[in-house]
Amino acid sequence: MLSILFISLILLLTQIFGKWLKNFGIPELITFVAIGILLGPCIFNLIVPNEVFYVFAEIGILFLLYESGLEINLKAGFKTNLKGVFVAIIGSFVPFFIALTIAKLLDYNQNESFFIAGSLVATSIGVTLKTFMDLKKQNTTVANIVLVAAVIDDIIGIIMLLLVSNFAQTKTINLEIAFSIILYATILFLMVPFIKIILQNAINFSFDKNANYVSSIIFFAIIAYSFVSYKLVHLNILGAFIIGYSLQTLNLSKTIKLDNLFKKAKSQLKTLQNFFEPFFFVYIGLSFNLSQLSFSTFNRLITDLLIFLTIAILGKMASGFFINGFYNKLAVGFSMIPRAEVGLIFATIGKTSGILNDELYALIVLISLLTTLVTPFALQLISPKIS
Repeated sequence: MLSILFISLILLLTQIFGKWLKNFGIPELITFVAIGILLGPCIFNLIVPNEVFYVFAEIGILFLLYESGLEINLKAGFKTNLKGVFVAIIGSFVPFFIALTIAKLLDYNQNESFFIAGSLVATSIGVTLKTFMDLKKQNTTVANIVLVAAVIDDIIGIIMLLLVSNFAQTKTINLEIAFSIILYATILFLMVPFIKIILQNAINFSFDKNANYVSSIIFFAIIAYSFVSYKLVHLNILGAFIIGYSLQTLNLSKTIKLDNLFKKAKSQLKTLQNFFEPFFFVYIGLSFNLSQLSFSTFNRLITDLLIFLTIAILGKMASGFFINGFYNKLAVGFSMIPRAEVGLIFATIGKTSGILNDELYALIVLISLLTTLVTPFALQLISPKIS
């Protein structure tokens, strides 16, 4: 019962303060993360992240990626999508190799160096997408490039996580892990035509039914394919993204009644998304727990934080190098900066496996938090210039 009470409290606080502080130029997702930090172990310790909050957060991020699939324009042209690939490659490997080199120069051992560098690879697509949506820029060319890049970025991030974890245990780099994830991710995308056939028949069958039936089909498809994606490539959000893209390009029977039914079902899902979405960002805040940190090494922590935070930001900013237009370059770079839940996953796995001590865990957690705060404010400043 206590979890239900806290869920209702979170929902109330996010709605009240999210809208109110937005009037003062503070992005909603920043408010949501701040609420999580305040209520969580970091400050008031009212709410401890548990499986209930985790499930709500997972549904929230799956809805975000489903919407990005609906919004992304993969037919924007080969050149645009190719830019997304370049952005992902540069934004992944530049910060990785620089951080790996610096970590070794700072006398971190091999496993620690790989974990620190690996935590800087991926981008939190949830943070970036939410920012674009709030700024009404999700349909711009820049947003399209970034969404393509962020999806590839997350696949690279998962590969890095698995390679680093395996290296820590076996002292060998198993490239079969990388090849298998790339293969399975490709198969998941190649299944789009078959997914469209299944969804089309299921929705056409609902001609004499109601919008609740259609929205239930879509919701099940999102969860089911996310589950398949997680089992194959350890990345559930990829499945939600693919379902969204499949629906975007779906050809339904040419009837006004069915078209209206489909639109109503998507509207219902949008309402559901608005309910779950804040929990994802609140959960990020709840997950920041530095209470076990010993401040005996505080000076070293602050110094290393400044060094690796600079690498985390500038390494991603470099990803916009090939983009035309000064402000578009900045927008792409800023969009790729947030690590959020991706960095937390690296930190948690490194801590539980015994590779990271409390100070290094705190280092990665703080980088994840601070990079998450940069993007919404930075994009908001240059929003009018984004094309």
